[in-house]
Amino acid sequence: MKVFGYFILVSVLFFSSCSGTNKLFRSSKVDAKTKVEGTSIKKTLMPATPIKEVEENLVPNNDKVTDSHKYFVIIGSFRSQANARKYQTQVEKDGFVSEILKNEAGHYRVSVKASDDITEARNEVRRIWANYSKYSDTWMLIRKNQ
Repeated sequence: MKVFGYFILVSVLFFSSCSGTNKLFRSSKVDAKTKVEGTSIKKTLMPATPIKEVEENLVPNNDKVTDSHKYFVIIGSFRSQANARKYQTQVEKDGFVSEILKNEAGHYRVSVKASDDITEARNEVRRIWANYSKYSDTWMLIRKNQ
């Protein structure tokens, strides 16, 4: 009877301990998916955030010919040209060189990069996201009329 009592006591301790409970209830399939193979490190990968890419026709802004590039990194968008200029001043204080673009609908876009290489433009959007949290809504404009 003592052996049976000890067995019950050990069983209760085993099943009530954290590691025993975790081993009992945790599936090994889940562990395989959440751990890096060959280590005890859990995966902490974040899904890639897609870059907003919008195609627009650009028009001259105050008779100024717009840049001839195809891809533009847009850091701000405004209905008012005065607001776009104020924002442009703020952006330039953070070290960006910018220009104001205008689309057919009359919106003013503050661009900080113009390129003919889509990968270069996308990399600039990601660089801004990584280094400037206040510009986390940066996106890419693709010129339609070229």
